[in-house]
Amino acid sequence: MIEEALSNLRLINDLEVLIPIALLAVILVAISKSGFGGALGSLGLPVMVLVFPPKLAIAILLPLYLITDVFVAFTWRKFPVFKILKLMVLGGLIGQILGWLCFEYLDDSYILILIGLLALTTSIRYFKDIFIKDYFVKKTKKILELSYTRAIGWCGFSGFSSFVALTGGIPAQIFLLPLGLERQLFVGTMSFYFLIINLAKLPFFFNLEVFSQTSILLSFIVLPILPLGIYLGKFLNKKLSDKLFYHISHFALFLCGINLISKQIL
Repeated sequence: MIEEALSNLRLINDLEVLIPIALLAVILVAISKSGFGGALGSLGLPVMVLVFPPKLAIAILLPLYLITDVFVAFTWRKFPVFKILKLMVLGGLIGQILGWLCFEYLDDSYILILIGLLALTTSIRYFKDIFIKDYFVKKTKKILELSYTRAIGWCGFSGFSSFVALTGGIPAQIFLLPLGLERQLFVGTMSFYFLIINLAKLPFFFNLEVFSQTSILLSFIVLPILPLGIYLGKFLNKKLSDKLFYHISHFALFLCGINLISKQIL
């Protein structure tokens, strides 16, 4: 399946285009996971699927996600809130099982539209909350207490979207942000959550034969860019305000979503 799509791309002739796009996607993911912010990481797969088939893009990115997750979890190992983490992981694993059951029935166009819709939803929600800030603040005050239903629901959706599109950060943040955790606790809990559910993907992905020699080779080719992305994340954290960074990243996410959906509809 992946190999047939790859042959249509004439990979060897297109490496000059494919590799720079892959490097950009990996940098975006590494910057996000290094602790600067979650939104930018959502750009990784939308950028990759501009030139790669979605399932191949997922196969290339997952090993790189895992390597970065190990580094980030080790960095924030003292800060996860285990009471919250256990509920998030339970919901995430339920969602992953559903993603595994549905994965073979989702063709590339459906996955592209799903990624695009998630990108649009995230960016529109972000800018809506800026312009309707008072309403948002009042709403979050009503849901500050830890809710088992919210945890299983949003993290179940997170696990599903993480499995089929590597975009689990969006619903996970919708669940976790209103709890009002300190930044270190928030990053620590999120880093361990994604380390666990990304590790849990491996047997399912091998069962579905998502990985191939080509995907592993391309992962290896772009692997050296990870340290640069992590360094850039720390640099940007010091130089840019959170407000400006999130404005830019969500606007870029919006454009990626429009591009992905329009390519499938038009």
